[in-house]
Amino acid sequence: MGKENSDKRNFSSDLVALFFLVALVLWFNDEIVRGGKVPFFRDLSSYFYPMRLSLAESLQAGELPLWNRRVSMGFPFLANLQAGVFYPPHLTFLWLPFFDAIRFLFVFHYLTAATGAYFLCRRWNYLPYLALIGGILFAFGGVIVSLSSLMDHFQTAVWLPWVLLLGERCLRLPSGKNFLLFTSVLLVQFLAGSPEIYAMSLGLFFLDGLRFKAEGANVTYGRFLFLLLAANALVAGLAMVQILPTIELFQQSWRSETIPYVKATAWSLNPLSLVNLFFLDKEVNLDAFNGLHLFFTQEPPFIVSLYIGAISLSGVCLWLFNASLREIGCLLGLIAIFLTLAMGDQTPVYLYLHQYVPLLGMLRFPEKFLFIASALVLFIALTGLFRFLRPDPSRRQWTWVALALPVILIVLIYLWLRFHMDILIQFIARARQSSPFDVSSLMIPSGVIVHLERQIALTFGIFLLLFLWKVGKLRSAVLGFLLVGIVFIDVTSAHRPYGFLLDPKLVYQNPRIISAPDPEPYRIFYILRLANLHPNAYAFTKRPFNEIVSSVYATLIPNTGVFYGFDYMQEMDPLGRKPYNLFLEVARQLPPERLYRLLGALNVRYVNSFQPLPKGAITPVGHFPEYPSWLYRIDHVIPRSYIVPRVIAEKEPSKILHRLASAEFDPLQEVILEEPQPMAAQKKFAAQARITRYTNQNVVIQTALNGSGILVLADSYYPGWRVYVDGKEQEIRRANLFFRGVPLSAGKHVVEFRYEPRSFTVGLSLSLLSLAVVTVWSIFLFISRKKK
Repeated sequence: MGKENSDKRNFSSDLVALFFLVALVLWFNDEIVRGGKVPFFRDLSSYFYPMRLSLAESLQAGELPLWNRRVSMGFPFLANLQAGVFYPPHLTFLWLPFFDAIRFLFVFHYLTAATGAYFLCRRWNYLPYLALIGGILFAFGGVIVSLSSLMDHFQTAVWLPWVLLLGERCLRLPSGKNFLLFTSVLLVQFLAGSPEIYAMSLGLFFLDGLRFKAEGANVTYGRFLFLLLAANALVAGLAMVQILPTIELFQQSWRSETIPYVKATAWSLNPLSLVNLFFLDKEVNLDAFNGLHLFFTQEPPFIVSLYIGAISLSGVCLWLFNASLREIGCLLGLIAIFLTLAMGDQTPVYLYLHQYVPLLGMLRFPEKFLFIASALVLFIALTGLFRFLRPDPSRRQWTWVALALPVILIVLIYLWLRFHMDILIQFIARARQSSPFDVSSLMIPSGVIVHLERQIALTFGIFLLLFLWKVGKLRSAVLGFLLVGIVFIDVTSAHRPYGFLLDPKLVYQNPRIISAPDPEPYRIFYILRLANLHPNAYAFTKRPFNEIVSSVYATLIPNTGVFYGFDYMQEMDPLGRKPYNLFLEVARQLPPERLYRLLGALNVRYVNSFQPLPKGAITPVGHFPEYPSWLYRIDHVIPRSYIVPRVIAEKEPSKILHRLASAEFDPLQEVILEEPQPMAAQKKFAAQARITRYTNQNVVIQTALNGSGILVLADSYYPGWRVYVDGKEQEIRRANLFFRGVPLSAGKHVVEFRYEPRSFTVGLSLSLLSLAVVTVWSIFLFISRKKK
């Protein structure tokens, strides 16, 4: 009877806590829920939203999004894991208008993070209010909020607590049902789009399993490893429909080789950023170009905020005073390892690992390792608070020192800096590599002092509450309510502005530099500077953040024009294909005149440049000084489909690019193939090619020619495309390095291109087979349980 009453009380407490947690998530996302706004920061505008729009359009058209013809001269959309084609929450694009679906996805994932962390903390026997604090710190902490501008990482990271929760349940109560639940959440996390975060989550589960066993759980190492291997094998089987196309793209990508060290370490953690774990070292400034006012660094980090709340510092101090030396050594050692990895080129270790550890050689942006390090720090902080709040007569007498230590440390730092402002100014100037007399360097110290005062107020408030509770002057219920309130106010005030929320109407409101696409399909090319032709940056005259975002869409920076029906040549995908990577190397060394010829041979009609371009075979169309931007039209451009009578054989990709850029090459009369193709000479060759159907996965062209020729479709050559001439399948030839070519005889023909990738077909078969096995096994388990 007592146990039953206790279970009822726990259920009621959890129900109230979950209701409260949902309310806090909705409050945190109030401008998304009620204001109709969505985040617009970093890659959301130019990469993730156009990608999600393509997914939404395909789903609403009732087709599987295997290919996207508008970007990268045609790209295998499904093969891009970041697109999340099979990620279940993306089904909302079927039912909701695009930006409404985006709003739903952000709120849903914050709810997933918060509730998962709450249930995990309750599984660890935390009191409901401490579990609420755990949910708040995880969901609204710096790492998760920072990752919200990188949708694939964000969508994957929020499932971490559920992975740990269901994984522990499977270890504690091994059964077919629990195994399937664990595998299901792993599958959903994998399909969310970030293999790096998925792998790191598995690493954290591995560490959690070791902790679970060390605490006396009846788990053998063999069963633990078998669970990991079996669950991932089943995930691989079920996800083959995604994995095989992604492997095929990876083999075509420059990422299949070791990434150059400079590229791999582009986002390495600045050691000074570690202060941000417990102190706000930057502010959101919507008048700044990048939306941030940085205190101690010049460039914004990959993970914009690491802050995990003032209460975490108290928790860490309590843990240090109460944990065993072995526990301290293990956890701090692990944190040190992952922080070292996150620092990338800031340490000599990473260079060695990059050269000799194959998987690390394929990873970009070392700061991603902060996902593991911050999770471990949060675990330590919550563990310290949990041990302090539980009744324990053997608690060390020094615990009160640990509780007061954060207040003492911050007050001492504050007082010292107050009386040594000149040293603070010089330190900031050195850290930012600027002059001590620079206006920004002189303004930052006041911000540092204000934030220190903020932390003093928060840490003192936490200390006072815990002290009053410990001496019996504050009831547990009141303590929990006030602590949850302080923590929520702390992380919400710190991180709510990092949403960079704007009204999505700006996508369509401002006039664009090109009002609408041409009737015939042509591509746009973007140039920030001729020395670097990859569209990985943009620069506008000084203006507020909302006008920056609006300008990104108005100037049609890749791939924002997808919203209006424009096509692009440049590849934005992290798995960019090798021919495009070679194009960047060759094109940036070409004289402008030859670059224009090369772009024209690639179906590029418009060039949007953020600097005036040298004269040549281009015509200025418009100058937009408000950005500033210059729009040009290339004079000689190939159509999307055409027929040529002559063939040049060349296998060397760099030679092909130089030939395409040369004045001697006429793209409308000749084509470069990898192998010779016999062609009958024609004195007056005449041909016509007209596209009658043009969708992502199907292109139909009506052709007529008076002699043999090569039909060129200026879309990407890629495995999986098949061609049928008058209903009979023929071979597709790689044309001009990038495109598809088909030999034709004289006469009229109907040529149909279909995208039917074998990688998808085989992957689908394996996934369906795996699903059938799981279904049969589930039925067997259900029947067996019924019989018992």
